[in-house]
Amino acid sequence: MQIGFALFNGLTVGMSIFLVAAGITLVFGMLKILNIAHGSFFMIGAYVAYSIIGSHPDSTLQLVFAAILSGFVLAGLGLLLNASVFQRLRNIGEAYSLIATFALLMICNGATKIIWGVNYHSVSAPDALAGAVIYGSFFAPSYSLFIIGLGVLTFLALEIVVHRSSVGKIVRAIAHDSWMANLVGINTSRIYALVVMAAFFCVGMAGGLLLPNQSLTPLLFESYLLQSFMVVIIGGLGNIRGAFIGAIMLGLIEGANFLMLPGIPGILVYVILIGFLLWRPQGLFPQPGADTADRVEGMAETEGVPATMPPKSLSGGIVAAVLVVGVLASMPFWANAGFLFIVGFAMVEAVLALSWNLLFGYAGLTTFGHAAFFALGAYFVGFLLRQDTGIPFLALLSGSLALGALVAFIVGFVAIRRTSGIALGILTLSLGEILRRAISYSPALGSDDGLSGIPRPQIDLGPVLVDLSSERAYFWFLLAACSLVALALWSFTVGPMGRVLIALRQDPVRAEFLGIDVRRYRLLAFVISGAVAALAGALQAPWAQIVTPEAASYLHSTQPMLNTLLGGSGFFWGPIVGSAIFSGISYATRTLAGLSEVVSGGILLVVVLAAPGGVLGLGSRFSRTWRIGALHKRPAVDELARVGKQAVGGP
Repeated sequence: MQIGFALFNGLTVGMSIFLVAAGITLVFGMLKILNIAHGSFFMIGAYVAYSIIGSHPDSTLQLVFAAILSGFVLAGLGLLLNASVFQRLRNIGEAYSLIATFALLMICNGATKIIWGVNYHSVSAPDALAGAVIYGSFFAPSYSLFIIGLGVLTFLALEIVVHRSSVGKIVRAIAHDSWMANLVGINTSRIYALVVMAAFFCVGMAGGLLLPNQSLTPLLFESYLLQSFMVVIIGGLGNIRGAFIGAIMLGLIEGANFLMLPGIPGILVYVILIGFLLWRPQGLFPQPGADTADRVEGMAETEGVPATMPPKSLSGGIVAAVLVVGVLASMPFWANAGFLFIVGFAMVEAVLALSWNLLFGYAGLTTFGHAAFFALGAYFVGFLLRQDTGIPFLALLSGSLALGALVAFIVGFVAIRRTSGIALGILTLSLGEILRRAISYSPALGSDDGLSGIPRPQIDLGPVLVDLSSERAYFWFLLAACSLVALALWSFTVGPMGRVLIALRQDPVRAEFLGIDVRRYRLLAFVISGAVAALAGALQAPWAQIVTPEAASYLHSTQPMLNTLLGGSGFFWGPIVGSAIFSGISYATRTLAGLSEVVSGGILLVVVLAAPGGVLGLGSRFSRTWRIGALHKRPAVDELARVGKQAVGGP
């Protein structure tokens, strides 16, 4: 009985996920864009339907009607975004398109909070769907049967349209070779727009139809975001049939998790996903051109982004760094406690972003689970400081560095050999989510509440005892530690190892032909990056005096990505500039819920679309343009000669 109910519930969950994932599959199959913001559009669809029918729909027909209207609203939004965003994303690298859609996620989440507020809402199922079907000892809720039926009907409709209609043949032809389709007279731009509208219609309608299935909250996007990505990865990016089968598999795994590991819900899905990615990273039914296993460098390359190059001179960077450190060191004397606290966080986030950019900007790898290393270091130091073990604080920091390096070596040794591109990103994201869930259900680590009351330590230097218990003292220590880490990473990137990483990022095939062991150097970068990220977490734990499982969440993993791309991944100091800008925006817009996300996401989207080289890249471009313009304004050589002759009295 319990097994049957778990399987039925798993099938319901699978069909719910498929209703959301269908839109992701359509967009990727056509545009080759993996839309991270899809979960937020699902959430907006649910809110639109809620605005139409309220908390108590009168009938099933009213629920369906509201869902269809929501689908049309989202289709209009999709048409607008296709013209303003998605068309531009087709011409930039995959990593930048992922970050751009994450910026859309931030904008949508912030706008949802501003428009509908942050309160929870619940919607009851219509009376016709509120009962259950009972057959002997088997119990099946009517609404669950309704969801399963909708999932099957949606799959059949998409299967007929995509694989058996003339429109579907045109769509698949364009997806396979858009240049040839244009050559034979097909209006590809119109077809792209129609596919995006169809995807948004599907996700908007899914938001309305699944409205009675969950609480309506600004965090609703998290419910289906990761599961939807898992479905399209397992099935094969862009494959409708694969997504349908992947959704069923995922739902059944959820049901098995309920029976086998009820104390840690959802963790079995990520374990299975990791095993699947290592076994078959291209998915069950890969689409032509959608194989993520063989695309290594594409994640980090895009037109308009300056290639990461070692600096010609260190003097300018050293002068700027000394000035910045001097200003920061003076802040405890004139800044208020709240602003000082934010600056401390920004310094730690800058170090985390520097560690991530060592992978992205230098080694050409993109990971979405970097916060897992940060959380390892934070919990390691936070737990031992609370236990008052007597271990010197500097030894704890060294231990976090070693722990991060060890875990990064184990993960990187397997992941870099078996996956790359999007598959590597999803694999690292899954590992981070496993860690977050394990922490959330660990009483020794405080479960969801985390570790609070972490004391600030003392450093015994023999004749001198440095007390870091005050905010001012630990801020200065934090500044010194972050500066030393940044200097060490700088020295590494301008040295021979850094130059090798730059070479293999720009052309890994040629680098391997020249005898460079690409995997070995990428693993080295992965280990150093993981170690520095863990050290950043270890430094933050006493500063914040609390560590929660959210430190390992995928949302936190995106923060170093945002900081890096905003500042400029082609520049060593880019992540620091991005961290400063984002921290300033967050501090200035903290008073209104959602405003900070809208402003930060909007700025990030503009930067990715208009200046993918980041703020420093934009400044470098303007500087080059100014120098060229000044050169063109100089007098011609013959004019200079004439003026010279006149000056000496010549004819």
